[in-house]
Amino acid sequence: MTTKVALFCGGRGSATIIREFLRMPEVELALLVNAYDDGLSTGALREFIPGMLGPSDFRKNFSYLLDPHSNAQYALKNLIEYRLPESFTAGDAARLRKLAEAGSAGGLPPKLAELFAGLDPRMADEVRALLRGFFAYAGADGRAFDFRDCALGNLIFAGAYLRAGRNFNAAAEAMSRLVSSRAVLVNVSNGENRILVALKRDGSLLAHEAEIVGPQSPAPITGLYFLPDRIGPGELAALRDLDCERKREWLEAHQAPPQLSEEARRFLRDADAIVYGPGTQHSSLLPSYRIASPALKAARAPVKALVVNLAPDHDIQNFTASGLTDLMLEYAGDPDNEARVVTHVMIQNPRRRADGPALDPGALEGKSTYRGAAVVAGSFRNEITPQVHNGRAIVATILNLREHDGAREQRPSLEIFYDLAQRPAAGPALIEEFLEFDWCEHFRRVVLRVHGAALPELPPLPDYLAIEQWRNDGRFPEVAIAADWLRAGGADYLATITGDGEYRLRDIAFGIKVLDQSSFGAVYGSRTQSRRQFRHSLRSVYGEKGLAYLASFTGAFLLSVAFAAAFGVIFSDPLTGFRIYRRRRLAGLEPTLGRAARGATPTTITRVLVRHHVEIAELPVQYRTFAGFTDPRTRLRRGMRNLLGLFR
Repeated sequence: MTTKVALFCGGRGSATIIREFLRMPEVELALLVNAYDDGLSTGALREFIPGMLGPSDFRKNFSYLLDPHSNAQYALKNLIEYRLPESFTAGDAARLRKLAEAGSAGGLPPKLAELFAGLDPRMADEVRALLRGFFAYAGADGRAFDFRDCALGNLIFAGAYLRAGRNFNAAAEAMSRLVSSRAVLVNVSNGENRILVALKRDGSLLAHEAEIVGPQSPAPITGLYFLPDRIGPGELAALRDLDCERKREWLEAHQAPPQLSEEARRFLRDADAIVYGPGTQHSSLLPSYRIASPALKAARAPVKALVVNLAPDHDIQNFTASGLTDLMLEYAGDPDNEARVVTHVMIQNPRRRADGPALDPGALEGKSTYRGAAVVAGSFRNEITPQVHNGRAIVATILNLREHDGAREQRPSLEIFYDLAQRPAAGPALIEEFLEFDWCEHFRRVVLRVHGAALPELPPLPDYLAIEQWRNDGRFPEVAIAADWLRAGGADYLATITGDGEYRLRDIAFGIKVLDQSSFGAVYGSRTQSRRQFRHSLRSVYGEKGLAYLASFTGAFLLSVAFAAAFGVIFSDPLTGFRIYRRRRLAGLEPTLGRAARGATPTTITRVLVRHHVEIAELPVQYRTFAGFTDPRTRLRRGMRNLLGLFR
């Protein structure tokens, strides 16, 4: 079963956790990173290209996402992380530019030339193209860039940024394609250019991200601010003369927080587990939580695990593990954890002493819960290199929490639409079948909406079940209810059952199990995958002989051919009345299906799904028809209108 994991991380703190997740083919991993670092060569690059964000944390993560199982991948990994030496001169820069433009590595440092030679031709061409983009900008700008101690991956990213029309998030996508990673690297923000500034309790102002992560006084940081521009020398001098409260007022008046990117919002919404990784808190992580606050409070992941740092850092010198938990909740906008932003806090077992400095557990020591979150103490430190986390232990614990602690919350909700307009007398039998099935085993809530039949008197129902009457005068009410369901929100799954035959409700649970364990967005129940069932269905409707029987028999195959020609997909039963849709795979289709619902047919929905690359599975389902009951003319009219839906 696929598990979607959204991991907040910085540049290095979560490296072992990332690599362990990447070893698991059943995990779909998204790394959420902010780009507001501005230290050393990164800061110089941001100054050189106004408006550009800091690529360093992205570069570091790209190097983790590479699979160094071939010489070319190993060379690309090391090339991205290669730092130009302090002795790098203007002449060396000219030779690097010549490499980008003509492919000649003559005169470059031997290690750099060796790494370029190790790339495969496609990689080499793309890397050179991105470097050309940077050098074209540098040549046109007229200013000299200081290449010393600059990571080459930062220059490659800068070229991607310039080629993408100064769109940082598009540049990140281009770099993801370059490294061919299974994971997705996502910018938390929309890419707004901001300068990260911090204020300490003693009134000290940290005017750059580089100061936030560097050596500083032991007074705690009490506020982070996103400023649209660097604080100028004159303003900085004036600010230093103000007391702490006046500085805070000035910073709050001048800050402009960035907006959460749509891509990050989508990954947080769909995640099965959200992991708040370890790292530099006030630079890499807390700013990301502030940006993502609304999505974190709305996220439905059953496991939201905070992995606490193993040891103090410059920006958290006197913090405890419980203090870091409080800080994380504050920046996520949920200080009391009422929205369950954190479900589990993972700390190193305090009984296992470390050789070096270790983070004090604080109020978490000996506790089973803290602010409503479960405290999970374990052996999460790498015993050989105790300054880093044991990625295997962290990931195994998170996946185990997801499987067990989140089991009840994980059960999806279901809405069933059953159209009985062509056989209204079947209402009591349908209700009986619905009430006999153990829905609670599979779902947290199920609503049955019946169309075209009067409901019998109902017994008192448990709170997880509901039965309602639903009316619609359109020819295809299942299309209208699908559009309403997707637009209005609600159940995780929608099943629509229509037609003049009888389907089994229990097949819905089987279809949803298939959806839950795959990447499909819809399941169509096929009535034709059993030769015996197919022929019995036709005989029940049309009799053993006759033109209608032959036309329907032949038409079933011609319909499959027509769908294959229109969509490039073969359906054995394209007009089935048994369909299940998965909401999270249909995200973004609300406007399209809403427009399609007006005068549309079930075939129209199929066309929309296929054109938006939503995968559709077909499963054999039980289906019965009844001799002498069905009106062949109704079947013919529905079939013809569905054919027209191929082109609407």
